[in-house]
Order: sequence, then C-alpha cells, then structure tokens
Amino acid sequence: MTNWQDALFTPHRVAVVGASGTASKAGTLFLRNLTAVEAGFASEVVAIHPSAREILGCPAFPRLAAVPEPVDLAIVITPPASVPDVVADCGAAGVPVAVIISGGFAESWPGGVALQREVARTAAAGRVRILGPNCFGVINTACGLNASLSIGLPSRGGISLVTQSGAYGMAAFSRSVEDGTGFAKIVALGNKIDVDEAELLEFLGRDPETRVIAMLLESIRDGRRLFEVAAAVSVQKPVVVLKTGLHPAAQRAAASHTAALSTDAAVTFAALRQAGVHLVEDGLALLDVAASLDRQPPLRGRNVGIITNSGGTGVELTDLLEAKGLAVPALSPGLQAAIASVLPPHGSAVNPIDVTTDWQRFARMYKFSVQALMNSGEVDAVVAVLLQRSALMPEVSEAIIAAYEGARQRGSLKPIHVCWVAPRAADANREKLLAAGIPCHAWPAATAAILAATGLHPAWSSRPPLAASEAIPFLSSADDAGWVTSAAAFSLLQQAGFHVTPWAVVAEAGQAAAVAEKMQFPVVLKAERPGLAHKTEADAVRLGLSGGRAVAEAFEGLSRRLGAGPALMQRQAGPGVELVVGARRDRSFGPIVMAGLGGVWIEVLEDVALRLAPIDADEARAMLDELKGHKLFTGVRGRPPVDGVRLARLIADLSQWFCAAAWLGEVDLNPIIANGDEFTIVDVRMRVIDRSTIA
Repeated sequence: MTNWQDALFTPHRVAVVGASGTASKAGTLFLRNLTAVEAGFASEVVAIHPSAREILGCPAFPRLAAVPEPVDLAIVITPPASVPDVVADCGAAGVPVAVIISGGFAESWPGGVALQREVARTAAAGRVRILGPNCFGVINTACGLNASLSIGLPSRGGISLVTQSGAYGMAAFSRSVEDGTGFAKIVALGNKIDVDEAELLEFLGRDPETRVIAMLLESIRDGRRLFEVAAAVSVQKPVVVLKTGLHPAAQRAAASHTAALSTDAAVTFAALRQAGVHLVEDGLALLDVAASLDRQPPLRGRNVGIITNSGGTGVELTDLLEAKGLAVPALSPGLQAAIASVLPPHGSAVNPIDVTTDWQRFARMYKFSVQALMNSGEVDAVVAVLLQRSALMPEVSEAIIAAYEGARQRGSLKPIHVCWVAPRAADANREKLLAAGIPCHAWPAATAAILAATGLHPAWSSRPPLAASEAIPFLSSADDAGWVTSAAAFSLLQQAGFHVTPWAVVAEAGQAAAVAEKMQFPVVLKAERPGLAHKTEADAVRLGLSGGRAVAEAFEGLSRRLGAGPALMQRQAGPGVELVVGARRDRSFGPIVMAGLGGVWIEVLEDVALRLAPIDADEARAMLDELKGHKLFTGVRGRPPVDGVRLARLIADLSQWFCAAAWLGEVDLNPIIANGDEFTIVDVRMRVIDRSTIA
C-alpha cells in the first residue's frame, strides 16, 4: 500500500483483532460483514484470536505478526485496556492503519483519557494511523468493504459521509433502502485521536468516486485547517456540514462586544459558510441536502419558479421559500402569456403557476411549464408540486422527466425539485423521479428548507496577502487580563493609520478645563479606571460638555463617583450611523473580523457579520450586505448615505492590521460614527496577549 488512505478504503488484506464465532459478539458481525457474498469484497479477511485456527471460514492467527502476508487494515474490537498492546502489535507488524471500534476511552470515564493518550503515543511510535477509538468503522461501496457496525452495505452512489456519530453511519443504510440514495464511502471519526475531519475531507475532495461530501461534526480539532481545506474542496464538489454540540456559555462573561457576539457557534457557521460549505441544522437535512446535491446542481440564485395543482400549497411554499431568503418573482408578461396558452381559463401563470384541477391536461401543462421556466432566464430553480392526483398519475411524472431531460440536452438545465404530497400508492412514480435524478421532498416545509440549503455560497478563493508582522509596541500598562488603556489603544490605532476622534488624557479638573478650551466644544469625558470595561453601564461617561466650568465639574463628579483617577477627553462626534468593527483570535479558527450595527444597543440588536481574517474589501462589502440593517447605509431621515466602499476598506484594513499584529488578542471599535464618507472611531477596547509589550 502506498498510503494509509488506500490501506483504509481499499485494503488488500484486513485483520479483525478480537474476532469471534459467537453470534452476539461484535467481532462476529465484522467478520460476517467483510465476507458477505452480496457485498462482493474480494480481499482476504483474517481473524486474530488467541486459540482458533479458523472462524467463519476465515483463517485465524494468534497475533498480527503471525499473519504470513502483510496486513493493510486492522479492525480492533478488544477490551479498552488491551488496545495499546494491539496498536503496538500493529506497529511491529507494519500495519499502516487501524480502526479502533472499542469504546471505554475519553468519552466515558476519567481513566479513559489517560488510556486514550497511551494509545495515541503507541500509534505515533509505531507509525500506525488511527481511526477512532469508539467509532462505527468504515465502508467503501466501490470495493464492497463493510468494516463497520452497519447491518448491510448501502447502495453505491456519489455521497461520502464523514461522521462522529455511529448512528448516522447506520442510518445511511436505512436511507439507501428507503429511497435508493447511494453512498461512495462512509467513515466514522469517533474520538479522533489521530485521523481527523480535515484529513478525510482533503482525501474525499480528491476521490473520483465521491461527488458530494456530507459531514456530521461534534467537535472540530483545528478550525483554521478545516476552513482552508473546505474552501479548496467546495470549489470542486459540494460539502454539506451539520455541526452539533455548540454552547455559547463560554462567551457569557466576555469583556468585549466582539467576543460576546462571536460565539463558538457564530464563528463556526461563519467560517464554514465563508468556505463555501452548505450548512444544515439536523441529521435528516444532512442526508436530504447531500442526496439533492448528488442528483441536482446547487442553486446559484434566489429566484424560484413553482408549478402546482393546488393554489393553497403553492402559496404556502412561496411563504416558506421567501422566509428562507429565496424569492418567487412574478413572471414577465411574455412568459406568462406563453404558459397561459396551455392553462385553463381559471388557471394562473403569474408564479406560482396554478394548473388548477384540470387533471386530464396535467401532463401537458406540467411539461410545458417546466420547459418554459427552464428555457427562461427568469428563475434559477424549478419546483413542481405534485399533490394527490398529479402524483398518482404516472404520465405527470414522466412529463416532468421528459422536460428535465430536454433541458439537459439543450443546455438550459436548472435545478429542479419536486414537492411531494401524496399517498403511498404513488410511490412508484416518486421512485421514477428519483431514478431520473429529480429529488422529491415530502411537503412544502422540507422542500423550502432543502432547496435553500443547496444554495451556493462562493468559496473564499483568494485572500489579501498578509502584511509583514507589526513591531511589538511598548505599552505603559495593562490590567491583569491584558486590556490596555483607552489612550494606549487610540495611540496604536493612530499609528496604524486609522482616523480617531481628537483625544487627550487629563488627570485633574483644572487640566481638563484647559484642554477642553483648546479641543473645541462640545467634548466628552470618559473615566479611565482599571477593569472598567463598559463605561456606559458604569455611568462613567459624560456627554455634551460645553465650557471649561462644565468640564471641570464633570471631572470632579466622576472622581467622587468612581474614585480619583484620570479621564479620557474627546471631541464629541457628530450624528451618524453607529457601527462596530472588531477582531479577535479564536482558539480554533484563528483571527476573525466582525462588523455590524454598533452603539449601546449592539448586544440587543446582534446585527453583525463575521469572517475569518484577513479579508479584502470585496469580502467586507459582502459582510455589510448581510446585515439586517444594511438599508441604514443608503441614507435615512435626511442623513447622507454611508460610503460603502470606504467602509468596506476600513473593515478590510482592520482585519489585515490585526492579523499582522500577532501580539494583539482582541480589538473592539464601538462605536464608529459613519457620516457620508467620514468614519470616526469614538471608542476602542484592545487586549494584548504578548505580555512582553507591557512595561
């Protein structure tokens, strides 16, 4: 074997360590799966057993070293305490990869953590790649390999499934039996002490038998690595991901808005979407969307054309699609006239196209409407609703298939899906549609959700070059958590070329009054005290101060309230749209950048967009377009429109500067006042992670 991936998926010889002839044992199931005649696995299977010479027709040996020919793949089903020795035997025998089915490691009890580490050390020493432990196994339908807990081999097809849940590996077989969904490879990660999701995704991206990759991930080992691989693979073939186990509790006590709003879940979803991945919310959707993408191309726009024999169902589907961000636009007068020519007088060609209950003409009307929508440039996908009678009539399904095949031949093909609302008596017609490559989804809600999830997100095909690392600055002070003073933060921003409102640090009331006279009224005073993260909540800000006396009194009032200490004075910014731009280093995904609507309501509105950094101005502009409040940028209530080009450039510049400033852990610019083409940074929070920057 040239590499461990070939040894895993196309082994010439498989050894089952812990094999048994007892019907109730897992070792027996694996031997039966590997030798099942109907599976067609042609490679040799051997059993490792301390005393037997043959089990279920397979030659048995007391240990791996006793097998006369090289073993490519070891399936380990022994008690957990014995697994380190088995892995050592694999290394001694030159076995390149072992799949550890056994549980009882880090997933189940404290002692299992140490045992799992021992397995990892032993494997590394013996140069054995490990899948698992505590995993379902591996399937490759192309060669008939079923080294798994599945009771059967699913149909051969183009979907490869990577899962941390063995249940979904077994569900693949059930799904295949149910509707013929075909799989290429199925592999379970288990506790992934070695082989992880990024490695498997990279391999499946190159695998010619895999057309769609579906992944169920409970955890992600290296988020940045997964992002890089997913961005490369999703350009070649669809990648569908269900991420489970997301808990925001770790961010509840976050000291900055950027940290509070960029939770593990938010960062994970943003990163995967940025990489071009199709995201789903549950296991059924994972298989549904993967199966749809195996049959049909991804949706490359928002506009959907609907054909239905039920006006009510068409309206419901329209509502559901638009709730998912898609559109059901009225068709042009010319297209409406063409479609109306085949409809009864009481039909509708607007969109949804309602063929009504004229069932004798169903086949002709469905075929013509599908063809017309496919040939038009007015929709990006077609949904045919088959409800009751239309679903029961074989000629209707055949007409849709004929229209679909015609569009394929003419090169006008668009994704087509069927919304299926029918009794079991119509199943034969549904199977015809599936066999022709047309997905069928039960009821409008599933149809809308699946079609929306097939939408194409452009992958991050390029990134701006990283600037040279910023020199580490020398900062006068920071608190125990690394948060620097506002003065130091503003100074750093100015040095980096960002526009901040004029500011000064004042230490007593008289100085404050004198500085204010030179700064231009009105001014703002903000108390500077250690550990004072959110000044508004602490009543540590005084706005709209005009005149030296007012400034002095405000300074004295802050001192009485908060104790003696300096204050930051700033010229008060004028009105405008309040924005937030921030960045932080995620422990798994690395540098991220956030942008959205800011000010004191930021964590109430939660209207922000996230990206992995660095980004360019085009990606920053896409972030702004995602915001629910993006219409504020067009100019409202007499305010000038915000210069989106310059704002995008500011976001991109911050992302690139932050990535180069490796000593920075977090920066939070909130608010930035946007007024036309002017952007003024009014407040900043900044945290260093390199303590050598602090005196």
